[in-house]
Amino acid sequence: MRCEICGKTTVFGNKVAHDRMYVNGRTPKKIKPNLHSMKLQTPQGVKKVKLCTRCMRTLRKQSGVS
Repeated sequence: MRCEICGKTTVFGNKVAHDRMYVNGRTPKKIKPNLHSMKLQTPQGVKKVKLCTRCMRTLRKQSGVS
């Protein structure tokens, strides 16, 4: 799972359990990028790519298509 433009991929972190002001424990957690398929016009023709939503938004803004 990787964005084909920016290279954003899965990152790992910890879920932190709190009991009022004390930390009770930590468990591992995966944070996945929000990827979608989108068709892009390339010099070779139309290509279907997986993009994160941030890149999709940037492409839409640059191309002027709503």
